Amino acid sequence: MPIPTLPARRTPTPGRLGLACAAALALTAGTALAQSADLGRVEISGRVFEAPTRYDVLASCTQVEARLQQDLESAWWREQRPGLMDVRFAVTDGKVVAVTTRSGLSFRTARDVRRAVGQLDCPGAKGGTSLYRMQIVFIDPDDMPTRVAGADRQARVALVEMR
Repeated sequence: MPIPTLPARRTPTPGRLGLACAAALALTAGTALAQSADLGRVEISGRVFEAPTRYDVLASCTQVEARLQQDLESAWWREQRPGLMDVRFAVTDGKVVAVTTRSGLSFRTARDVRRAVGQLDCPGAKGGTSLYRMQIVFIDPDDMPTRVAGADRQARVALVEMR
């Protein structure tokens, strides 16, 4: 059903629901503004990880290359675009507790990487919280210049430790 318009201004005419909403908003706005002066102090608490960044992912996390290859192969088939993803993650007591990614790849691929890295086991991490950084490279095995040394034709995801 088309919205009726006024002939002179060509703007929608306010209906009963629109007038009721406008009236309700006008009545509550005054009370909300009057109560804003009575607000107390708000404190926000959280945890900040302050630790040196570690790059020894292969030594700290078990089967990281095989696990990422398996978990991210579907991301390669979906996107089929070579790219590099910078991954940072925090490990507490051998379990990944936070993951961030940065790349030019799609949001969906970044989400898949965060999910795959979040499932890693890292028993080699020292007690407390450790921060790790690595790069994951999505490569096309048919493109010779981007092939990783020693990778067979099935390799589609490569883990590159940054030093």
